[in-house]
Amino acid sequence: MRHALITSLAAASALTVAVTASAPQGITADALIARNHQAKGGLDKIKAVQSLKQTGRVTMQGMEAPMTIYLRRPNLLRQEIAVAGQTIVNAFDGTTAWLVNPLTGSTNPMVISGPDAETTKEQSDFDGPLVDSQAKGYVIELVGIEALSGRQAYHLKVVDRRLHAQHCYLDAETALEMKIVSETPGGAIEQELSDWRPVEGVTLPFSLRTSAGGRVMLQLAIQKVEMNLTLDDALFKLPVR
Repeated sequence: MRHALITSLAAASALTVAVTASAPQGITADALIARNHQAKGGLDKIKAVQSLKQTGRVTMQGMEAPMTIYLRRPNLLRQEIAVAGQTIVNAFDGTTAWLVNPLTGSTNPMVISGPDAETTKEQSDFDGPLVDSQAKGYVIELVGIEALSGRQAYHLKVVDRRLHAQHCYLDAETALEMKIVSETPGGAIEQELSDWRPVEGVTLPFSLRTSAGGRVMLQLAIQKVEMNLTLDDALFKLPVR
């Protein structure tokens, strides 16, 4: 399961190139992906989760606020941040990405387009690119092994049908994601994942940090995860005014 974050935080950045060594002989992208699935509880348990609700605290621009994330298969997403008695909503209903931001002075939903919409759509993928990657049109290449935050990490380059690239770094010991770097028109966005914990047999990250241009834009601490709740279509659907 991917952990979606508010997409409007992208800032210009250059992708940092790390020193990369060849992976040990016999290690392949497919083998690493299989290890990643197993580390999270196995594909059967991953795919048995049909919906996800995460609640926690988000810190951005020196401000802390409650945040709730709803996900439902295959690609429905809703994010809510409560700020100053108002609720900011960022969502994808399977077709349209939309936003409600009362802090701008309007409570009307606004359709998102362009790179932000594509990023929201990408984040709505319930399992992310490492599950059923071929069926989703991803091409995944093992670049090599690198030092990352004092640990060894396998660097996977993930390219989608639009030829947009992500760089996924898997901990060499645990096979869990340490960092995901997304190349965007505005520069690279880095998402660091940590504090992995099992929830009903599926291992998820409880700490996420998003950076751009070397600057931390957002930190999310998950406090509670609920699985397989009944989430109505209306929760994700673009409201009609």
